[in-house]
Amino acid sequence: MNVAPWSTIGPGADWAPVRSIQYFLCVHGHTVVVDGVYGPQTAAAVSARQAAVGLPSDGVVGPQTWPHLYVASQQGDHGDAVRAVQQFGLVPSPGLDPLVVDGDFGPLTADRVRQFQWAWGLGQDGAAGYETWSFLSALVPGADLWPLVKVGATQDSNWRVLAAQHLLRHRGATISADGVFGPLSGAAIQAFQQTLRATFISTTVGLLDWPALIDTVSLGATGEVVRAVQTLLPAPLAVDGSFGPQTDAAVRSFQTMFAPPADGVVGPETWQALTLPKFD
Repeated sequence: MNVAPWSTIGPGADWAPVRSIQYFLCVHGHTVVVDGVYGPQTAAAVSARQAAVGLPSDGVVGPQTWPHLYVASQQGDHGDAVRAVQQFGLVPSPGLDPLVVDGDFGPLTADRVRQFQWAWGLGQDGAAGYETWSFLSALVPGADLWPLVKVGATQDSNWRVLAAQHLLRHRGATISADGVFGPLSGAAIQAFQQTLRATFISTTVGLLDWPALIDTVSLGATGEVVRAVQTLLPAPLAVDGSFGPQTDAAVRSFQTMFAPPADGVVGPETWQALTLPKFD
């Protein structure tokens, strides 16, 4: 869950991943209509797939079933596994057309996948594999998604690196906030996870780590946690660790667009909005 947020989807759902589930079932030889509605036919096919791989046949696609259902694809591939990716559209910015669902994994599809990976802090190889599909599967209403910060990332490749480093320093790490998430930063998040008695320890800042790293801050606050906020705000700010009037104004402006109400308080909802990609 911390680095692979597989969703749980069952009968009655009509979200985007349902259509992908149906495409994957077709790849595995099941006859289903790809209509984006998780009806009895889809549930029966999922149950059959689960039985074939030794899982409980409950007809619900959850974290155990997804890895046995999705089919990885990359540039040069063709067919329903490619359509499963393309049907999301993957529009990274306004003014671009969604992907054509033609089953041809060409350069445009690879580029859109790569931009999706960049937006969520994933490995940017342009292929739809385990990690990428875990995030695609989680694009459902109400999903509590946070991005990843992985060892090897830089502020240029993942705009959250400095924020993660400042938050780790806020929690007592002695690393430098240099914009390069190297081995020392990876070791720092591992040490932090151990203080939480986490069951999954890794060198990646994941979905469960962000809520534990952050603190609510507002006008008058100081320190590393404020520096983390300042690095995430789109307005150019001095990263001085002082939550003064300029930072307050920048927070309120951001909240007006992405995380109302615009009260200047950076709580969990605003923190999450600051870390999330902004898709059209």
